[in-house]
Amino acid sequence: MNPIQLAKEVETRYQRYLRTTFHFRDPVLRQSFEEALNGGRLSKGPYLEATPVFKVGSAPKDLFQDLLGLLPDRGFLTAVNGERPLYKHQEEAIQKLSQGQIVVVATGTGSGKTEAFLYPILLHLYREFESGKLCPGVRALILYPMNALVNDQRERFGEIHGRLLENNSSFRFTFGQYIGETPEMQAIRGAMQLSTMQIDFPAN
Repeated sequence: MNPIQLAKEVETRYQRYLRTTFHFRDPVLRQSFEEALNGGRLSKGPYLEATPVFKVGSAPKDLFQDLLGLLPDRGFLTAVNGERPLYKHQEEAIQKLSQGQIVVVATGTGSGKTEAFLYPILLHLYREFESGKLCPGVRALILYPMNALVNDQRERFGEIHGRLLENNSSFRFTFGQYIGETPEMQAIRGAMQLSTMQIDFPAN
């Protein structure tokens, strides 16, 4: 794809749209309109932004085996894309969080911040599961500044949970959502049922 050619094509089509949409009978106004269209002020650029190349780390399968001291079941690894390599900053964050350290991950959109905190939570639950200590109770509260982020993350949790079921993993986790739009009585019922939940992420 040639970005310069594509930008010119978009501008040409937009000019064509404006000419067919706005036709002025007055010749002076029509001439002024044509001069404005041909004046090169409709668009700027194109501006290109290079996406940084992040260093690649270990695959979750290998990292989890090192941290747990055992290889998780195939269904669990499939649910978390265990064969796909992590970025190095994800790997380091998961390692440090699993060791009880406090971590701040500052990186760009789409670079895997969710996995950096979600995988340590799932590893903690998996340790309890393997040791026979996994019981009802809230293990993590995840706070978001916007409801849109909560809804997006809820879908991510649901996808992982669904893949656990599809791949017959014996490991399970539950999660709940509480936002400002949650009806009061529903929130009260949810709060009363928190003892049956392992993961809960509220916002607002």
